[in-house]
Amino acid sequence: MELTTDDKQFINDVKAIVYKAKEKAYQAADIYQVISNWLLGRRIVEQEQHGKTRAEYGKRVIELASEALTDEFGKGYSASTLRNYRKFYLSFKGLQIQQAMLAEFNECCMNQQAVLADSLPSNNKEESVYPMPLNLSWMHYERLMRVKNENERDWYLREASAENWSYPSTED
Repeated sequence: MELTTDDKQFINDVKAIVYKAKEKAYQAADIYQVISNWLLGRRIVEQEQHGKTRAEYGKRVIELASEALTDEFGKGYSASTLRNYRKFYLSFKGLQIQQAMLAEFNECCMNQQAVLADSLPSNNKEESVYPMPLNLSWMHYERLMRVKNENERDWYLREASAENWSYPSTED
């Protein structure tokens, strides 16, 4: 069957719509994965420390969370993964999760109002606070956590976002 120019344009248009919708869906999934991982890391730190500067030695917080999450959601919540989420939060404490996104998490999390309501970092002069880039995936943050120097890590975060790097080119 011979396609007209109009038919070809129609096919290109419907394909473009689907491609764009899929791209946006993947981007949204990445954003919420980053938010979820940050909030999980924050909650683990809070449970470990209960307002203290350091965690109590020997607390089983990560193991407890790993068992419960694996039972509920299946693979993907090993103790090492949750330790990585804790490291993510500690590495990016100043990451400012948007209020609208936090409100969505508040709606679904019954006993977490106090935890999530104050998820925006305080304006501590020693702590850098910056908005969460919406174009960076979890893979970006995993790579950025390898950068030990906080100033360098923050610079790479901003550059990766501004320049739309596929993944930050960092060295261990």
